[in-house]
Amino acid sequence: PPPAAAAAGGGGGGGTPTPNGSANVAPPLIASNASQSRNVENNLETAKREEERKIKMLLLGAGESGKSTIFKQMRLLYGNNKRSDEDLRMYGVVARSNIVVAVRKLCSHLRHLGLEDDLDRESREQEEREPGSITCREAYDDLWAAFLDKTAAQDPNS
Repeated sequence: PPPAAAAAGGGGGGGTPTPNGSANVAPPLIASNASQSRNVENNLETAKREEERKIKMLLLGAGESGKSTIFKQMRLLYGNNKRSDEDLRMYGVVARSNIVVAVRKLCSHLRHLGLEDDLDRESREQEEREPGSITCREAYDDLWAAFLDKTAAQDPNS
């Protein structure tokens, strides 16, 4: 029989004779194992290519320095997961809360460090450069009233 028939186990069971007179018949398992081996190698090669395409980043920093926040932002911006409307609303609430906390801290530290006089000086300089625009002192006073004193006038439209 032709070599292909012998490798496939065909040819009437005769196979190719060996020097000791026995037939050399390839069992069907060898072809099956070779096919499985090729599939495993292809899968490994595909996985290797996918792994090489990934961008890896090591985030180092002290506790509470924002490593998790950076990771979440990267996942939000560049990840391929779809986010539900509920997730987006939750992220908006968290972002607004973080902004309010940060503004409160900044205003409070500005006052405790005695930097309000610097705001007045910068506001005078700004008023000379840009007459009629809101000054940094006016913005600070509005933020202080809204976030710390809670004395800001409420907008009837909100």
